Amino acid sequence: MGSMSSAPWEVALGYSYHLAAALAVRDALGICDPLGIQAVIAPPSLAIDLTAHGSKEVDAEWRQWWDRALAASEQDESAVPLSPGGLLGRVVEGNRDVVRLWSAERKREVANVSRPGRGAPRMRDAVREYERTTGTRLGGFRLKVTALPVTGTLFLPISRYRILVSTELLRHREEYVRRVITHVASEGI
Repeated sequence: MGSMSSAPWEVALGYSYHLAAALAVRDALGICDPLGIQAVIAPPSLAIDLTAHGSKEVDAEWRQWWDRALAASEQDESAVPLSPGGLLGRVVEGNRDVVRLWSAERKREVANVSRPGRGAPRMRDAVREYERTTGTRLGGFRLKVTALPVTGTLFLPISRYRILVSTELLRHREEYVRRVITHVASEGI
């Protein structure tokens, strides 16, 4: 995707099975993540060993798993093992099929809401309009946006070029596009 009025740019919107799975397991175990990401949509019913609830070991395993999944979501997710190992790994393995089905449904939701409908604002038009109204040309940029099946309107830049958004925010396309343009402009990218 590019704009005729400025340098080449791209906003790649995707979905991460591993991030979604990690968030679903986080919610089932009541783990607080460091980013404070909201609860997942329609959480799956997971079979959880009671010894996993409130375990500091499980919390630490989850944070390591989340960090690996976040790093892998930037590249190729096939490099991330589904199971994080340890006690948390047993929870994940025991619920593998339930999480896969739940995540597949959430991925379809992301695909459905990310298709711009007739009359919906398009990123290229928003870039052009921003440049026209401000007189400022946006530089070439490549953003990777990962949609997460969480409640609320999450827009969480995790680096200059990486943003986590909620499915709910994608439903409000105008707001999503506005936030992306604001991020690009404020970061000077």
